[in-house]
Amino acid sequence: MRVLKIQFLLALSCCLFWQGAIAQSVTTTVTRNSILIGEPIKYRLSFSFPDNDYNIEFNVPDSFPHFEVMGKTKFDSTVKNRFLIVQEIQLTSWDSGSWQIPSFPLKLKKISTGRSYDLKSDSIKIEVGYAPKDAVDTLRDVKPIRGVSFIDYSWIYIAGIVLVALILLYLLWKYLKNKPKQQPREANNLAYVEAIEALNKLRKTDTDTQTSAKQFYTALGEIFKRYYQKKSTQNLDNKTTAEVVALLRKVTPTSQAADFVQEALSTGDAAKFAKYLPAAEENDKCCDFVVSAINSIEQLSKEKRK
Repeated sequence: MRVLKIQFLLALSCCLFWQGAIAQSVTTTVTRNSILIGEPIKYRLSFSFPDNDYNIEFNVPDSFPHFEVMGKTKFDSTVKNRFLIVQEIQLTSWDSGSWQIPSFPLKLKKISTGRSYDLKSDSIKIEVGYAPKDAVDTLRDVKPIRGVSFIDYSWIYIAGIVLVALILLYLLWKYLKNKPKQQPREANNLAYVEAIEALNKLRKTDTDTQTSAKQFYTALGEIFKRYYQKKSTQNLDNKTTAEVVALLRKVTPTSQAADFVQEALSTGDAAKFAKYLPAAEENDKCCDFVVSAINSIEQLSKEKRK
């Protein structure tokens, strides 16, 4: 029993001695203990071991209270009697005052046995301050304000703009003066001429099939709607035959235009929707109805202008 106690004490002493030896092999240093705000310093960690059978795990955060990490080097290993591992970390501070670089956790691991040891680096005090005031600097007299010569060129720009405007006005006046005068053409007369020409062209189309007859009467209705739309400035694109006839009876109650249009467009509805195939004579007759309606509307317009 006494022998076991002695062995236990010896093992515990060896462990404590080993950890003490490891702890003594870790050192931390800085290039200086007093810096100006924003000035960099180097924080150096050194680890020395009796051989290369050790691995070290150590990570520094990107920032910690009152300090920022500006960069760090990789571990550098050198051999000189003992194995030495060094890492340098560049720090700075933007807070004035007396601050501590805290201790960081370290983990040492013996590769052959897999045994690891948790250690900590030393904390270091750093003084951070502003640049000292220059005591030699003296107050200087305020110099009088010096006059600055200035030439105003704005009148040149204004004169140039006015000149360009006058030239443009002259060119516009000359263009309008020499522009050939076009003979005025009455819009209503143009609508009448276009409608008559379109009807004469339509008469020459063949209507011997159901499809061609349907196209004939569709074009016939569009010719009249286009004419009367220009004449009355009303939109008739979506109007049915009955709606167009009703509008004509309302606008031209003393004219036969509505009767002529009803005769022509009713035949067209039969050809388009009831598959009715009118004879060629009937097609010409429907064209005559539309011409008569247009002439009736033109006559009524002349009477109103008088």
